[in-house]
Amino acid sequence: MRPLLLVMKQSDVSLIIVPDIHGRPFWKEVFDYDVETVFLGDYLDPYMSEGLYPWDALENFTQIIAYAKANPHVHLLLGNHDLCYSMGRHICSNRCDYENYDVIRRKFQENEALFQMAFDYSVNGRRFFLSHAGISFGWYSQHRDIFPLSYEETLNADFINGLYRNGDLNRALGEIGPDRGGGSRHGSIVWAGIGEMSVPQQQGLTDIIQIVGHTQNVSGPLNLEKEFSLYDVDARRCVYIDGEGQLRLLADGKPL
Repeated sequence: MRPLLLVMKQSDVSLIIVPDIHGRPFWKEVFDYDVETVFLGDYLDPYMSEGLYPWDALENFTQIIAYAKANPHVHLLLGNHDLCYSMGRHICSNRCDYENYDVIRRKFQENEALFQMAFDYSVNGRRFFLSHAGISFGWYSQHRDIFPLSYEETLNADFINGLYRNGDLNRALGEIGPDRGGGSRHGSIVWAGIGEMSVPQQQGLTDIIQIVGHTQNVSGPLNLEKEFSLYDVDARRCVYIDGEGQLRLLADGKPL
């Protein structure tokens, strides 16, 4: 007889964060909780080396949409791979599912209201700004025509989501910096690499902590709070923020 596996449910979960999916089913850990939950984007375009295929990712994505529709506390952010379908292939063409492109594009269009670019969260005096790849100080400075506010005021989900909804952000979303082999000086909120975000404490301009995915780190999430006011959680595992504002792994409660 196979041993019974007991799943530890954390009791101090304030916000669950689900990093890049790419067809993986690990996100279903959230079924055990009824709390605010944020997906950081990149739902499709799996790595076939992991034994996942485009049709697996499409079915997984369909399940995520259904889950978000049924649970108003679930928030779906957009990543570079998602904008390939919702906006156009100029945003991201690598590993794009060309066979199912039209089907996926319709899913994004029909469920447009579910998706947003950023999410804010505050707990215990700590402020967090969540997006797929983060807003670097360099990208912000490069587009002061789009971002007339201070850097700290720009790290505001309502402001960023408003720019996305009215189209003001669109022309800059496809910018890829040198960290990702692109020709732009800085990567956008869906393309920035960790190297671009690595400005110590963002020159002291804000105490807002950014939480991002996009840059995969299989060995585990990266806690770069002291150096860069940043967490990179793209590690194929759900994480959460507890009532004290500490980031932890959802599976076992270990702090990052």
